[in-house]
Amino acid sequence: MSLEISPETASLNQLQQTPVDRVLNIIDEGLVHLPTYRELYYRWERQQWSAQEIDFSTDRAQWDAMSAEERETRIYGLSAFFKGEECVTNTLAPYVTAMPDDEKRIFLTTQLVDEARHTVFFARFFNEALGMDEGRLENTLDVVEKNLNDELRYILIESLAEVGERIRQEPGNMAHLVEGVTLYHVVVEGMMALAGQRNILEVYREQNIFPAFRGGFTAVARDESRHVIFGVKFLREMIQSDRTNADVIYGALNKYAPTALEAITPAQQGIENMLARGEDPWVSPRYAVESLQKKLKVIGLSLPLPTVPPPPF
Repeated sequence: MSLEISPETASLNQLQQTPVDRVLNIIDEGLVHLPTYRELYYRWERQQWSAQEIDFSTDRAQWDAMSAEERETRIYGLSAFFKGEECVTNTLAPYVTAMPDDEKRIFLTTQLVDEARHTVFFARFFNEALGMDEGRLENTLDVVEKNLNDELRYILIESLAEVGERIRQEPGNMAHLVEGVTLYHVVVEGMMALAGQRNILEVYREQNIFPAFRGGFTAVARDESRHVIFGVKFLREMIQSDRTNADVIYGALNKYAPTALEAITPAQQGIENMLARGEDPWVSPRYAVESLQKKLKVIGLSLPLPTVPPPPF
């Protein structure tokens, strides 16, 4: 009798068939018993994977068999993740410098490596599986960016860059860093990314498409479970050391969370189309709100959360 593979140590091939909720449960377990920053670092050492070793040939064959309409839908749905990984890679470095002690700084350097690996993973997938090659990575990303809605642009491109620049200019200003971690780790990763990953990976697994992508993208979700736990732990400690940081977190959530939910909610026509097909358009926004609620409880905060429609069926 074979033993069930733990999602914490599963290989890329094993992650192809691992339900994403088993990976996301790592976050919930980590929030119950928050690990130390050193333990998060050791977890990073144990969970290494290589973007260059993934074979996208099966994914490419499936892509070639898809209709033009289906291809357009797939590219549109994945573009935010590709552009988002580049944005978080380019804006994280000031956070490393601003971290108030070495244990936090050491872990955050692993996150910077993770984000770069995620960007390379998406670059390879878009090139080798989806046939999108504009020469330089920046050129490909310029094409991908055209698929982002205004809300995604505001959060991923404008806000991350603006907060990151404030942290760079004033690395000793903890209010900037607290706002940045709230935006980066809680809103972008803990709400938007994980909610979107969960939806896409479950659909792709049910349809048995893009197996190599599923393995890599599930590994991305596993990486981000470490990042989110770090962010929650950091914000909890910042409030415990200075209660005025709670106001900074409140302000950041009020500023960014509603737009983040709009970013991952289908447009009106998309909602109508999904309802007509018997699908729930609000799965991802609902998961994002539930996820935020769990994290706020551990951080030690309570505030009114945006409302999302219940399941329609």
